[in-house]
Amino acid sequence: MKKNRALTLLVSSIFILSAVGCSSMTPAASTTNAPVTIIASEDYPSYGSVDALSERADTIVKGNVIQTRVQALNDMAQANSSAPNDINAAESAENEQVSFDKIYTIYTVKVTDSYKGRYSAGDQIEVKQLGGQLGNTEIVNDDSVKLIPTKDYVLFLETYEDTPASLLNTVQSLYVIKPASKSNQPSEQSASDVIISANPENDLTLSLSELQQIKDKQSNP
Repeated sequence: MKKNRALTLLVSSIFILSAVGCSSMTPAASTTNAPVTIIASEDYPSYGSVDALSERADTIVKGNVIQTRVQALNDMAQANSSAPNDINAAESAENEQVSFDKIYTIYTVKVTDSYKGRYSAGDQIEVKQLGGQLGNTEIVNDDSVKLIPTKDYVLFLETYEDTPASLLNTVQSLYVIKPASKSNQPSEQSASDVIISANPENDLTLSLSELQQIKDKQSNP
């Protein structure tokens, strides 16, 4: 969970700096309801292989989006206001907690196949991505790839008890199922579906056989 605290602190720090900047530049913003745009970025670890990615994920599913909403969620981050060289102050602040509300887009995904985790076909799972607009406040996260209801996805997720699941990272954890084009000739065998990354910056390729291996490993630990 150390990774998540670092991510939350980074994004929340951007939120604070942006809000302070807006307040100092436009003192009357709170009374004029001036729009606020916050540019956010995320700092997740990357993975060197599909095996490493699947080992880290506690849930891997295929599904499609059936509902989308935008919601402010409260996250917890470690507060550390010490100078970089002040080791003692850093250690004393290590356990202090500070909460932030951040805007997320939350997708409800209907599971059509499960490769790892407790979900089964027909279940629904909520997946959150940082970014979205509520009222006059918008968080823009260029790292995220929006999920489209007309597409089928494979998602590598980390799940939590009290908040929607998250992709392991924004680049390597989301794949699109591209249906095979069926031949008009009955005698010709149709090609298999193809899995492509939803993010063009992803250097990992995922195949149907790898997904089946993950599923078999889940069934026969």
